Amino acid sequence: MRLRSPQRPRIILRSRLKTHAPNNVHTRHTHSPFSTILTPKTSHALVPVGLNGSVSLAIHHSTHPSAPSPILIHLPRGPLALALPPPSLDRLALSASATVVSIHYRLSPSAQYPTPIHDVAAGYDWVVKHLVHGSAAHNGWQSPGARLAPVAVCGELLGGSLAAMLALTECHANRSGNVKALVLGAPVVDWTAMYPVASGEGSESALATGEPVAADDKVGVTSKTRKHKTPPADSWRTHTSSQLLSASTLLEARDTLFLKPEHYHDRFASPLLFFRTASSDIPPPEASPFDHFSSSSQAASSLSPAAITTFLKPRRAYLRYPPLGSGLVLPRTRIDVGQESVLRDQGVELAEAMGRSWTLYKGRGAGRGRGREIERVSSEGDEENVEVREVGGEGLWGEEELVGVGRWVAEVLGRRA
Repeated sequence: MRLRSPQRPRIILRSRLKTHAPNNVHTRHTHSPFSTILTPKTSHALVPVGLNGSVSLAIHHSTHPSAPSPILIHLPRGPLALALPPPSLDRLALSASATVVSIHYRLSPSAQYPTPIHDVAAGYDWVVKHLVHGSAAHNGWQSPGARLAPVAVCGELLGGSLAAMLALTECHANRSGNVKALVLGAPVVDWTAMYPVASGEGSESALATGEPVAADDKVGVTSKTRKHKTPPADSWRTHTSSQLLSASTLLEARDTLFLKPEHYHDRFASPLLFFRTASSDIPPPEASPFDHFSSSSQAASSLSPAAITTFLKPRRAYLRYPPLGSGLVLPRTRIDVGQESVLRDQGVELAEAMGRSWTLYKGRGAGRGRGREIERVSSEGDEENVEVREVGGEGLWGEEELVGVGRWVAEVLGRRA
């Protein structure tokens, strides 16, 4: 299913680019013992991140050095779905006919947010300086009005969150290195929408029928009885116990990777907040229903659905993004979501929000999607600015899926793999 919008962004074919390892960055080249003439050469760079250490980059160079070589920034999954082996980026580079730069951002209990955001920003700046500007100057191509290599970004899970953040903020229309294409796989784009799902259905049924609920089980509610609407079926509730990536796993990751709730309410950590307000308020310490739990995931067995719904589901407002006069032009975007993923609705809602932004800026009105139905926005053109691809299972990328990502990027950037 796809989202359609009235017009597509301008696609510019860039001039020739030969990638090389700059002299002022320590790199090392590696080759597989089974290498063939089509195997991309790989080098590595260590990029300083201000006074906070450094981030490692793996550069899979294009196999077409004499042809225009787009740059595809890849952001790994992060500390989620560790049971799945990482796919081969050599195949991604081949299918995209591009130089693939994988930014190995730091993210762990000892390197919490916003460390990965700073790492990705530093890696992106290095790519623009050394692979976009640096290679062009090295080959004598840099001149006023020179066309440089186009840049695309891809990532899944936590890497999808960072990829969305990077693409939404580095898409300046008249700036070299601006992101022109974005591909996300099961992205985590709204940490504020996650809440513990109460075990058992007894209290949930009582809320739906308006039966009495103890006042202690509610937050900000003083009446003894209140009729509550049955929460609509969403991917978070429907697939909360998914084996590969469950709701409790994501809640535990949020507790581990963020020092304070304020950090995951930041739009750079939850990119969907560029387009609307948060799904939950920042809990004040004196009123937080999670105070007596060591982690929010442990609250699932004790908090009633009334408390969770009242505290974590405030009314949301849509925001205008990009801001008027910012010079930002949203990139062509593809979002892959899994039919059985707790993150499905987040990916769909991001696509709806970006499609709504396209139609708003083109004077076509705005939709009001909630992230549960894959809507179509009518288009006068023959191509889409934003599309959603719903696949079976969790929607994570394997080898073949990553090849498909590369081919899509090659097509969008004007090259056929």
